[in-house]
Amino acid sequence: MSEEDVASAPEWRSVCQDPGRTPVDMAIESGRPAVENCRIEPDQFDWLIHTGSGPQGTRSWPAHHAIQSALLGSNGNALEVRQFCAGGLSSWLLAQRLRGGDRAVVCTAADNWSWTDRFAVSRGNGGEPGADLASAAVVGPHGFAQILGSGNASCPEHAEAWRSDDRYWELQPNEEFSVVYARATASQTAASVAALIAMIRNAIRLALDDAGVAPPEVTHFVPPSSRTGQPYRHLARSVGLPWSEDLYQFHLEHGYLSVSAQAAALVRLAEARALTAGSTVLLAATEYNVSATAMVLRISRSPEVLARQRVTTVH
Repeated sequence: MSEEDVASAPEWRSVCQDPGRTPVDMAIESGRPAVENCRIEPDQFDWLIHTGSGPQGTRSWPAHHAIQSALLGSNGNALEVRQFCAGGLSSWLLAQRLRGGDRAVVCTAADNWSWTDRFAVSRGNGGEPGADLASAAVVGPHGFAQILGSGNASCPEHAEAWRSDDRYWELQPNEEFSVVYARATASQTAASVAALIAMIRNAIRLALDDAGVAPPEVTHFVPPSSRTGQPYRHLARSVGLPWSEDLYQFHLEHGYLSVSAQAAALVRLAEARALTAGSTVLLAATEYNVSATAMVLRISRSPEVLARQRVTTVH
């Protein structure tokens, strides 16, 4: 990491980097202990759902099935979700809807930016440096947490600002993405920012209503990675949710965690022994300024934390 890279992202104290690894390798590495420690037999899994913000493999390769084969063998089926930064949390929602009875779904998420300039957006546009990280979550009949409710909202009219050109067949490097990022953020107006905040608030309120939970009952609010903490600080204050400075600082110590931000935050809370029986966790994820997903979890029991080599498992 050069001095220029560090200077380009002064708020971010460090960035997770795993050069030479593929997202599939990373997803398998994080997924194996998740499946092994969930106390669910492989033949009880109906689906594997994989997601990532960046490229996951060559166009000809169904990477999600490669992960399925490594984690579940020939049990169930696999699919890939494309919702950029919100894909990780949304995959948990899809898993809950897909599974039935005593069945289970494993969700994996991974990104590796070592193939391109991970600081392209933070260097010139005040954005976030891309971090290399993978996560896995098992959504099944039992575990340390229960999904109480979910909500989502979108502003699809904002999508066009993120379109670069019609070269759909070419891989877009971060240098080109940074140009699109600068243009999209520069085009924001007071009305579009207000619509973004309203969109996230609507997803949060729908999740709380679906769960039958009032804001004061939420013990932990888990927003996405953010350089300044905004607009999530504002939303926490206006909705009446607890703001965690520790989680905010945790993100700044790892870089932009994208599809794995919510899973990483839950691990952080578990390591701090903050997840106790009866705790209520509200998680939120956004896809640019285009969509938002929110989910409410109820902690059934204090989870165990197992750190082995590069992977920390909460179960």
